[in-house]
Amino acid sequence: MKQLTAAQINNMRYAGKVLAGTFTHIREHLRAGMTTADVDKMAEEYIVAHNCYPCFKGVYGYKYTCNTSVNEEIIHGIPTGKVLHEGDILTVDCGAGFNGICTDACRTFPVGKIAPDAQKLIDVTRNCFYRALDKVKVGAEATIVGKTIENYLNGVGGYSILEDYFGHGIGKNLHEDPLIPNYIVRNARLEREVRKKFQANTAICIEPMIFQGDSNATKVAPDGWTVISTTGALSAHYENTILITDHGVEVLTNSDEN
Repeated sequence: MKQLTAAQINNMRYAGKVLAGTFTHIREHLRAGMTTADVDKMAEEYIVAHNCYPCFKGVYGYKYTCNTSVNEEIIHGIPTGKVLHEGDILTVDCGAGFNGICTDACRTFPVGKIAPDAQKLIDVTRNCFYRALDKVKVGAEATIVGKTIENYLNGVGGYSILEDYFGHGIGKNLHEDPLIPNYIVRNARLEREVRKKFQANTAICIEPMIFQGDSNATKVAPDGWTVISTTGALSAHYENTILITDHGVEVLTNSDEN
């Protein structure tokens, strides 16, 4: 877990503000008939116009500004000519960097009017994040995030958690230690990895990835990136970059809808 200097924190705050603005911009302009490539272009133009750069480009060989995942695609969807339709839900995962420091966040957006159960999925996923955020403080173990999310979802009922992917630390690199679980880790090797304690002046990303229904089985699409529910279950994803200090936590990528 790498501590940030005062200058790096200021850079991260600025990049986080720009990334939050990117999501507000997308929400205001998203329409049925657009393609996921249109959304990616819109995000990149906004980020660059505000003197930042897309953090995702070049990481693990990725070529785009955003991941754009539709309906049963939970994460890592590649922007293409895929057309968005009224009633779809679109997950946009994106990063903005400034002066060598990254931020990372994600929202799931409705495309026009969506079904009530789809809206509830989006709301529950957002709630997972904020329930977990309440537990984050200096000295707390990363395990508290997954425990809080899983216990909350068990109380709500009717949802499942993607367990193959984690939140993470962030700073000079998009993905840094520690791993941040979204569920109660029961694997002994992984448990040791996620018992690291949060430190002051570090940044993390909490990012619950939630399915409707009881199955969290997935497959990777032929494109080698997109992770899809094998049952076709709708899925949502919510993420923010969080600064941890001795005085509490600061969500650096809060957009207008939080």
